[in-house]
Amino acid sequence: MTLLRVHVSAACASCAIAYQRVAQVRRRLHHLVEVIDLDQAGEESPSAVFGTPTYCLDDQVISLGNPSLPALLADLDRATARSGDISQSAGDAPPGR
Repeated sequence: MTLLRVHVSAACASCAIAYQRVAQVRRRLHHLVEVIDLDQAGEESPSAVFGTPTYCLDDQVISLGNPSLPALLADLDRATARSGDISQSAGDAPPGR
């Protein structure tokens, strides 16, 4: 299964929207989502992450800044289709991080 990682920081004014996008994805899709707070001790940003929010699907940056919800869901649907994952309703999804 593909993993969506969203890199955020408290200093980022747009990261509040990133948290909303994460919640929206978790409600709509059975998809692994990880929020990485770069302000936390021990968190290092990958070299491709030079600003926040940054959305990465597995190890590939898919958006610098907040994508629209439809664009993000479309990216996740394409990734899920490529990997052969089966999307389920949010009611079947495991609790998010």
